[in-house]
Amino acid sequence: MNITHLDVERIQHAFSPAQEIQDPKLFVGRRAEIEEGMRALLNRGGFLAIFGLRGVGKSSIAYQIKLIAEGDRTLPRVFGIERLIPMKGFDYLVHYIRCDSFVTNIRDLLKRLMFGDESNPSLFSLTKSGDKQLKEFRRILQAEGGIGAFGAKLGGKGTEERTYSTFISDDTIQQFRKLLGTVQRDNQNKSGLLIIIDEFDAIRDKSGFSSIIKTCCTDFVRFGVVGIGATVTELIEDHTSIGRQIDTIEIPLMPHEELRHILRRAEYKIGKTITFENDAAIKIAEQAQGYPYFVHLLGREAMLMAFMADSPRVLVDHIEALAKKINEGRLTTIYEDIYQEAVKHSPQREILLKLFSEQDSEDIHTESVYTTARDLGITNPSQLMKELTKQETQTGVLTKVRDRYFRFTDPVFKVYARMRNWKY
Repeated sequence: MNITHLDVERIQHAFSPAQEIQDPKLFVGRRAEIEEGMRALLNRGGFLAIFGLRGVGKSSIAYQIKLIAEGDRTLPRVFGIERLIPMKGFDYLVHYIRCDSFVTNIRDLLKRLMFGDESNPSLFSLTKSGDKQLKEFRRILQAEGGIGAFGAKLGGKGTEERTYSTFISDDTIQQFRKLLGTVQRDNQNKSGLLIIIDEFDAIRDKSGFSSIIKTCCTDFVRFGVVGIGATVTELIEDHTSIGRQIDTIEIPLMPHEELRHILRRAEYKIGKTITFENDAAIKIAEQAQGYPYFVHLLGREAMLMAFMADSPRVLVDHIEALAKKINEGRLTTIYEDIYQEAVKHSPQREILLKLFSEQDSEDIHTESVYTTARDLGITNPSQLMKELTKQETQTGVLTKVRDRYFRFTDPVFKVYARMRNWKY
């Protein structure tokens, strides 16, 4: 295809910085992690925990495990690990939901699992009566009567109440268990039910979750959680009570070769109308520092530069021009907005932020940072930290992990702050 006939929308779709990779044909690398996920699917009654730093591709891996569990063989075939698929194949029901700020505790989580919302399906949809059953149950909850487990009014006597009384109880867990039992009875031909909870770390109060796992996991029902954490302990409170049920998949930073493979897949997606010069691909991988998010972002922007210049090759010159654009804060990205919010009108706060971003370790001790800050004229760096760690408004870019140790809330932002030139 000639570059003049290339639709710019194909370039946009060749990269995915804003959401997980859903198409297994565009998924790159992570063979070991996918293999671990497949082994976990064979572990009846187990519990899957996918964790790692923000921006390393946890959700993309979780989505591919979902597809494999449902019977998609594309990725196992590509990786040459089809032998890990049982003879009868995987045929799970997979209920995949995402948490957000509205899910504050485990009670909220169960409500979302059971009832769903505009973006997440309801477990009722996996029963034979499906939406009809859900609508009737909601109607009962909204009718006049006493207060039920979810703070909604329950209905009076009648056929509907008798039909759905098994779901109406002050014991939320028992309601949930009974619904899981109904899903199993209505789907006995399936391998099992896998409930994947993405953005699990968004739940502020996780107390009681281990009890849910121990109570509800069976040979048919199993759970998986996906979220930010350097260890499984950071992701799941009281994980020790779950014991040997946990299958953990820790997602590390992506190796350079796999990062460059993202660019090759993007070339394939647009029919190789535009390709990356080898040195240009290496530079993007180096700048990404192990985060696939940056490869998708920088790769897309660099390819658009080449497209606008009618160049069939992304050159080092394009990458250097892009780096300058980031350096000057002219690249449209959420991380520039975060940078502006963190720095605002304070040159001293910017100095402190930049000093933290230059530290190689994930958990950063304040001693060396504060010493350098004082040498640069900041008399009270600990006072400035209050603005950089504003957790109550969720605008803090740093978070305290233990005494005198801080970590970037989003390590991808740390990379951006390091690349970004001084505002003042």
